[in-house]
Order: sequence, then structure tokens, then C-alpha cells
Amino acid sequence: MCKVTIFVVLVTTAIVAVKAESKPLSVEEICSQMPAGTFILPPNSCTHWVQCPSSANAQDYEDGFCAYGLYFNKDKNRCETMEDVVCPFENTQTDSENRCASKKDGIFLSDPENCNGYVFCMDGKEIRSTCPKDLVFHPSKSACVYPKEYQCPKKTQNVTANPICNSVANGTIFADIKDCTKYHQCVAGGKLTSLECPESQAFNYSTLECVARSEAVCHPLAPELEPEIDICGTEENVLVGYIADEESCSGYYICAKQSDGKPDRSPTYLKCQDGYFFDSGTWSCRDRLNVKCSLDRCEGMANKYVNVAGDCTAYARCKNGATVATGKCESNYFFDERTQGCTPHNISYMACSA
Repeated sequence: MCKVTIFVVLVTTAIVAVKAESKPLSVEEICSQMPAGTFILPPNSCTHWVQCPSSANAQDYEDGFCAYGLYFNKDKNRCETMEDVVCPFENTQTDSENRCASKKDGIFLSDPENCNGYVFCMDGKEIRSTCPKDLVFHPSKSACVYPKEYQCPKKTQNVTANPICNSVANGTIFADIKDCTKYHQCVAGGKLTSLECPESQAFNYSTLECVARSEAVCHPLAPELEPEIDICGTEENVLVGYIADEESCSGYYICAKQSDGKPDRSPTYLKCQDGYFFDSGTWSCRDRLNVKCSLDRCEGMANKYVNVAGDCTAYARCKNGATVATGKCESNYFFDERTQGCTPHNISYMACSA
């Protein structure tokens, strides 16, 4: 199976959801969204071709015209006989929905409607079939594999008559500039297919594939990914219930059970009322002196003094809710957070116990 070169397209907002009656884009507008040196089929032409400038700042457009009786094949960057080329601007075209119309016999294609299905091209026609039970079709390998070897894209949404897809090769994949977890692909008939990466993944625009969110390089025009919340565990160790915040003594997350069995990536975050800390053992907000917390206990205490975790003779001085200094009471004295002073009475609050 021949590999088709796939380009990253620098996309503007004009590419998404363009209606059929929209004004065709100019050669300059299309090339501004293409990698340097890309061959395109100018709008409303079947025989004229243009090669975009060799660099972003260059103006060296080259154009040419196919010899008599030939059409420009944008999928192969060359002129071929009219019978072998599907021209998106030819009104008499009837095979725009048939992806095999311009493919060689024996080519395998994925079925956009069914992850378990695939299409086999024979005599320019689509022959649909499905993988054996529990297997999915891997487009790159042209084979049925186990789900762990290939994660299917989420359900696609087709947008018809996209002007750029009429001018670039079928199969061109490019990033969505509005959402780093999504991407697009041009398919037969000048249509744009929008796809979304599996959960916990994002689209790497430099390699044209979905990867772990932590490894994804988003398109320069796309908003940065929101940090993924992993407080609810991993797919191997899913946590459900109330989980203490790792950055404060009073905050906690509610990790809900997900229908797919995966960790909750959008848990609810709450904080206990003033004077109370979250207790993981009882899943409750308790008096701050009855909760052992190894984080900064000056939280919520403005400019007062607090007990220090692990040492009931020590104290911390707070400023604007954060520790600025520490100290210890005299020998045989204990610090009492309630009275804000040292006392000879044995203090054994849970907050400062060893």
C-alpha cells in the first residue's frame, strides 16, 4: 500500500464550517495556510496547478497547465488522463462520495462510521467489510488489531464543500486551531472531516497524531491545553470518593465514578469553611486542631501563630496566611494555638502530635 504524504496545514478560522456558497479562497489565501512548496489545485480549475512559495516570506509562486486532454491530480502532484483524475470542480462528477474512485485496486481504507469496519477498493468501487469480533481496523497497518494497539478517533462530523479541501490532496490532516484535542482531515468530494483524540490525549500538530496530553505540541494558534487533573488516579489505579487537596489543608476533590471505568478528569473541588480542615479518614471537615496536615498550617490564619505539625512545643508565625518564621516555647512549655501563647499544660492536639 503506497503511503500518501500528509502535510500539516496552518489553518485560519475560515477553514471550519465553510458553506458551499462561500466565496472561493484565492491562491494566496490557500498557500498562506499550507507548508512551503505545497502543490495546490487553484479554485475552479481542473488543469491549472500552482506550487506555493518555498518559504513563508517568499513570493516565488510557480504555476503550470496540464497538456491537452489531461487533468491535474492533486493527490499525486502531476497531470494524468482525465479518466484517471477526479476533479472537484467538474460539475459532472458523480463519484465524489466514492473514496475508491481514484484509488488503485487492493487499497484498504478505514470506515469513518465504524471503527471495526474497513473499505477494500476493487474496480474503483468500495467493498465494505468488518474485522473479526473484538478487533478494530488500524489505518496505517491496513490490518485488524486488538483495541490496545489502536485507539479509534471519536465520532466524526463532516462539513461539506470546504474550499481548501477542494485544492489539497485527499487525506491531508491538519490541526484544529481552536482546540488542541481535535484535528481535521480532507476526504473525497472536497469535504472536511473533524475528529477528536481519545480521552486523555491531544493532537500533536508536528507529528499528525494523537499522543498523551503531556507529550502533545499544540498548533501555535491553538489555545494551550488545560492541565490535566490526575488527582483521581490512573487507569490502572482509579480513585473514587473524596480526595484531599495536595496543596492546602482545607481543600478536597470529589472523584465521581465514570461509566467507562476511567479516572474522573474533572472532579469537583471544594474547601472547608474557615477554621476547619479536611480529614481524609472520615471524609469530613473538622476543627483544624483535630486534623493532622503536613502542609502550611497558616492557611486561613492571617497574621496569627499556629501549632507546627509533629511538634507541640513549636509554633509558626503567619503573615497573610503563610508561614514567615518559626520558633519554640521554653523548656517544658507547649504552644496552644487557641490561646496564642506558650503554656505549661501538656498540649496534645492531633494537629501537632508526632
